[in-house]
Amino acid sequence: MRNEFLLRASTLIAMASAALTLTLPAARATTPPPFIREGKPYIDQQVVPVAIPERTFRIALLPDRTTGRDWGLPYLQAAVRDLNRIRPDAVFTVGDMVQGYTRDPATWEKEVAVYKSITEKINAPFLPVPGNHDVISGSRVPGDRTFADLYLQRFGPLQYMAELEGASVIVMFSDEGLGDSKMQVNDGQLNWLQTSLDRAAARAKPIIILMHRPLWRYDSVKWFERIHPLLVKAKVAAVIAGHLHSLQSDPDKDGVKYLVVGTCGGAIDQHPLAGQLQHLTFVQLDADGALDIFHQPVGMTLPEDFVVREDQDCVFALRENPGCLSLEGVLPDAWLSKTTVSGVMTLKVKNPIDRTISMSVSIARDPSAWIVEGEQFVSRTAIDAFNPFTSDANTPWTLEVPASIVVPAKGSVDIPLKFKCVATKDATQPPTIECVIKMKDTKERMVPIFVWLRPDIDRAAKYSSDGKNTPPPLGISSWKPSPYDTLESDPTVRFMRPKANNNQPIVVRIEVPDQTESGYANDTRDVANRRKNPSADAVEIRWSDDQGDAWFFIEPFSPWSANSRSNLQTVTRMGKLNGAAGWWLEVELPQSTRTVNVGVADNDETYHTQWRWMIPESRLAPLKPE
Repeated sequence: MRNEFLLRASTLIAMASAALTLTLPAARATTPPPFIREGKPYIDQQVVPVAIPERTFRIALLPDRTTGRDWGLPYLQAAVRDLNRIRPDAVFTVGDMVQGYTRDPATWEKEVAVYKSITEKINAPFLPVPGNHDVISGSRVPGDRTFADLYLQRFGPLQYMAELEGASVIVMFSDEGLGDSKMQVNDGQLNWLQTSLDRAAARAKPIIILMHRPLWRYDSVKWFERIHPLLVKAKVAAVIAGHLHSLQSDPDKDGVKYLVVGTCGGAIDQHPLAGQLQHLTFVQLDADGALDIFHQPVGMTLPEDFVVREDQDCVFALRENPGCLSLEGVLPDAWLSKTTVSGVMTLKVKNPIDRTISMSVSIARDPSAWIVEGEQFVSRTAIDAFNPFTSDANTPWTLEVPASIVVPAKGSVDIPLKFKCVATKDATQPPTIECVIKMKDTKERMVPIFVWLRPDIDRAAKYSSDGKNTPPPLGISSWKPSPYDTLESDPTVRFMRPKANNNQPIVVRIEVPDQTESGYANDTRDVANRRKNPSADAVEIRWSDDQGDAWFFIEPFSPWSANSRSNLQTVTRMGKLNGAAGWWLEVELPQSTRTVNVGVADNDETYHTQWRWMIPESRLAPLKPE
């Protein structure tokens, strides 16, 4: 029934967004806070008297429920929970509360009982509107009043006016023909509408018209010739209907809003941006007469005990407890290999909680929103947590892992992770591993806990022996996932030494993509703290040579440097990257250097600094000629 006029209607409607944001009038948006101030600063520790404006009057609308199948009931139940927390002044439907279209009154009565068993929990005046599914008989006989008469017994009038404190709501009956294919508004209903409009206008309250079918869309009704002028004269604020199962806002006409709402438990088959979503609609009427209509996906209000401390302690124990998840081993380097490489790492799991957990492990790919099973909302955090600049969703690495992983309460298990990668011409990033731990909470819900890990790659630091910028650069790509990691690509490092003279130093060239160059000359901390958590962009190189282990640390934009050897005079050069934001730094290391690691700290003029290393910070890579 909902698709019969979509093609013709598509040229008339302006699609609304999937969830409209409540926008306050401009004057309110710029109202200053009610604090006392002397000059520019506000007075601290003051008592603030706040004048509360007259409250707004809010009507809620429940959109279509059909098809009536059981999968839609959770949406209706969630909507009732939302309504009881939001507490509108009154709740209306726009019809189609049951599947109907049956020949059996007993079947209709059962559907009504299910619907009313949910909606009777609404803590507000509940005023239904008749829809075609509610009143049309499955006998296919136009005018069969069997279910219209039952509607009058079980739900209420087919047409009426509700005089509310903040508005007058007129409910029209959009199925006068009771199955007749020609939509109409007969003279009897038209005369009643005129009388109701006159009475409503005399009340001097905003007037809302509700109906099931959008009668203004039907040529046979001649809405804009016969009815719309009456609405304009009475200064009707809005006309709202359902039926199409697709949220959409028609253009305003002569100051009257026309709107079609979507569904709340009814059938949809398209994306919310195509207007199809399970939602509530609110009509908000301010004391000054301003009208604001907005929509809210159902299930958006949550009880205070949505998550309890007992369950959250388990979540933190699983994701934060040191050693709960750890990787042992290293992967072979596929860079410049002539054949496919493979390796096995061990994922060690120590379950610290007194509940059995299950796990799945995979290579992280392009993320999607997290769906909250059993609820009607999603979270975008999965996307926010994925840094496409440093995590390759198209990594050439593949992973083979056991299909079923179960860890008993307080137990532990070692899981073999089998990796494989084709030979690559460039030094690839290590793959990001997504571990999803599932536990059952105190409400019997399966709670997923997400942990990301990065394996180590056992790679050598190869240097060119002819002084040229070959082989390809290594990525400074060993790091722990952090919400403060900047949205910039990994730095790279090259090692060079002239072939003709092995007594020449090793030149380390680091190239750093960087939108913000950060220096901090006022840092007075000691060297150890400055190395651990620099307040500026920094580079540290660690190596071993004939004299043993050594390190060199530099903040090129402070400028400031330190090293572990008092007799070491480190030669450095730096400049800007060509064609991109960022900088390069060259550092000369002793010619006898045998192993090396390079770290880059990015600060971006903020509190947090993110370190990235060529290989894990605690290790040194062998330095080998190409």
